[in-house]
Amino acid sequence: MKKFLLILLVLLAGLSLSACRDDKSADIVTTMFPQYDFARQIVGDKMTVSLLTPPGVDIHSYEATSRDMAAIQNAKLFIFTSLEIEPWLNNLTNIGGPDTVVLDLSTQYVLRDHDHHHDDHHDDHDHTQSGSQVTLNGDHHDHDHDDDFHYWTDPTTAIQLIEAILASVIAIDPDNAYFYEANAHAYVHEIEDLHEALEDFLLDHEREGSTIFFAGHNAMGAFAERYHLNIVSLFEDFVPDADLTSAQLIQFTEAVRTAGVRHLFIEELVEPKAALAIVNELAKDGYALELLELHGYHNVTREDFETGVSYADLLARNLAYLIIALSEESM
Repeated sequence: MKKFLLILLVLLAGLSLSACRDDKSADIVTTMFPQYDFARQIVGDKMTVSLLTPPGVDIHSYEATSRDMAAIQNAKLFIFTSLEIEPWLNNLTNIGGPDTVVLDLSTQYVLRDHDHHHDDHHDDHDHTQSGSQVTLNGDHHDHDHDDDFHYWTDPTTAIQLIEAILASVIAIDPDNAYFYEANAHAYVHEIEDLHEALEDFLLDHEREGSTIFFAGHNAMGAFAERYHLNIVSLFEDFVPDADLTSAQLIQFTEAVRTAGVRHLFIEELVEPKAALAIVNELAKDGYALELLELHGYHNVTREDFETGVSYADLLARNLAYLIIALSEESM
């Protein structure tokens, strides 16, 4: 009997710990990785921050649970991406508790001019022209389309989001305003340094307007426009690999071969079945193609989450992979 009770207590303790791990209650509750990262960078150890979407999960198909809704109800601050990204937020009047501040990040930025510091090197260049994300049917996606949907991929927009979150954090805890401001300014400075490094590399006169091939869904338009990068995308919108037609795959593969590129970019958290099929097809003719990730910051892997990877880390990772691809392509 005593042995049975001991086993029962162990099992109950395990269930209790599991429930605690699943509990997403916090002072600040967020729906997606970028705002989770921005908020935690600002508040440090002064407040708790939780991410509703579990690491490794695709945000496009995520549905909030009753536990998630309870966490939002009890939060001091709730930050979400947009009603398009999180359609389960269909009635904002019922979101949060009576004292919860609700912040829609899609309303917290304006598109900044592309007045980078390379103007003196490109006096004859029209800087209103920008990069774009292009599909093989010839469609270009400008800022009024995909760029607004995935607005956080532009680092200059990310800086504005940090500033908006800072204002809301100070509103709920004004006593620690100086602490929060110092953290936010330090993080903004880190992202600004990376933004300048991206400009230095991608807006160099030899690389401006470079083209890369992306075997993923059309999520990097704002990033492409900011740095005058042309991204030829396999998918016009988010479409699982299983829905890819053989004609599309053949057309994209031939475009890669014709361009003579040696690197194919893939998106995060999606099994790159199409990309691997392209690699294998080209390998039959001795054409070697290396896969590199271009991260859209939607979410991170469990490993990245547990090691504390940040938006800035992912931005630096993107820069490193673009340097590898575009430096070798130009050789």
